Amino acid sequence: MRILILLLALLLTAIPLTVRAQPRLPGLTEGVEYRSIEGGQPYRVLPPGMVEVAEVFAYTCPHCAHFAPMLDTWAKRLPAHARLVYVPAVFGRDDPWSRAYFAQEATHTVANLHPQLFRAIHGGGTNSLSPNATTSQIVNYASRFASLNVPAFNAAINDEAALLPKLRKAYEFAQRSGVEGTPSLIVAGRYMILGNSYEELLANAGKVVAALAPRRATPASRLAAPAARPAGKGR
Repeated sequence: MRILILLLALLLTAIPLTVRAQPRLPGLTEGVEYRSIEGGQPYRVLPPGMVEVAEVFAYTCPHCAHFAPMLDTWAKRLPAHARLVYVPAVFGRDDPWSRAYFAQEATHTVANLHPQLFRAIHGGGTNSLSPNATTSQIVNYASRFASLNVPAFNAAINDEAALLPKLRKAYEFAQRSGVEGTPSLIVAGRYMILGNSYEELLANAGKVVAALAPRRATPASRLAAPAARPAGKGR
């Protein structure tokens, strides 16, 4: 689904970008597995040596709903140096769905509610939500889950002071990454993953992650010079 990310007039400022050539990835071809993002930066700061795999998604996107369980299964097999992060596509400062995601982060309920919100919109049945649902309707739906602290979730989804910086950060990440549709995968903030199917998208993301794996240091024992033979010994 193509996304049109609206201007957040009261939220955003100009984003300075440093243009630099991205290093080529060994064994991969730009324009096939990935596209370099000039001036790209990761969405979040991770520990040194860690590689971020960021998915820009929208709960209202049917493609994202179909992709979500595939991505979840794939992420469980990521190597130790990589980590998946979710970035909601921001359609405005009052967008209830991006607010709902950040409320999940604040209440540590992403693992439970994230897949449920996709099902609520795209799964059909009586326990459904309209793509045009309000924040109060989302809170009411989420309250059906016994593990949810409803007052905390409701407070988080309406916390302007906490939400506006997060909405701005997500918006700016999608803008500087050149996101044109959802779902999109961006690795290390510098590589937009390409693919003609969900399977190819994940396979190419895996290749880029592998190419960015930290280099292993050569053991000191292998770098040491051979020991000299004792004097007077024959071969």
